[in-house]
Amino acid sequence: MRARSFAVAAAALSLFAAAAQGAPAPQAQPGLRKLCETISMNPADGREMARRAECVLSGVLPSTDRLDETRIMARGAITRGEPSGGLMLYLAYLADPQNQYLHGGKIDPDAYQRIAARSLDQRKEQIEALEALGFAAGKSHAAAAILLAGYFHETVAPRNVSRVGAMTALLLRMGERTPVIERFAREADAVAKAGPTKASLRAFFETYQQAQDVARSAYATQSGGQACEKPALKTVTAGDIEGAQYLPLQGNLVKDTFLVKGQWTEYWTFDPAAPSCR
Repeated sequence: MRARSFAVAAAALSLFAAAAQGAPAPQAQPGLRKLCETISMNPADGREMARRAECVLSGVLPSTDRLDETRIMARGAITRGEPSGGLMLYLAYLADPQNQYLHGGKIDPDAYQRIAARSLDQRKEQIEALEALGFAAGKSHAAAAILLAGYFHETVAPRNVSRVGAMTALLLRMGERTPVIERFAREADAVAKAGPTKASLRAFFETYQQAQDVARSAYATQSGGQACEKPALKTVTAGDIEGAQYLPLQGNLVKDTFLVKGQWTEYWTFDPAAPSCR
């Protein structure tokens, strides 16, 4: 079972990477091809439905509508309590070109704004996909838990930093020790020690260099021109979110994890007593 779990996790992350880049489905591993040869065209069992969804989404099995058939099979698997169905429904959402805003590893501003401007009614598919991912992760599905940690890392909402920390700690205890999971765990721990930011971990670290530059300039001004190469972040404080609107997710693992609208003020305090500032 351990080997199968690892294979499914690798396949899920491979599909996720391809979907994020707007690339076609990756080439399936020989083991998956062999498995797909045994799958019925009309499975009734939840696990078989999830497997057919995987075979169709990966392109091993032909389909007149790859995404639609994947969703149908995945929903059927979820109804029967199969966590792999939740994973496949989420991957189908990611694989849909309409839901992608990364191209060649870079954000496409127009695509990003188009997706961000969607109304709640236009986000029904997204809501369903995230609920499905939370369902699968809640059933201790390793690949789903990995993707859920990635979702928390990317997404703005209060407590998402602590969610990354909790999910990566669980994954490490499960033996899912990868460079990405270990990095997420380190980042969550470092930010949690600074204070309760409401930014995502990704946004936090993307902004950190800019904040350091501002702190370095301020230190030079206040100290009469003394240099501070690497100002150390001391504390983070954040005010309440004004006009907060969350994606209406209900699952235990995903409720209040996606801030659709809202604004707040956040203060980052750097330590002038840091060794690099003396």
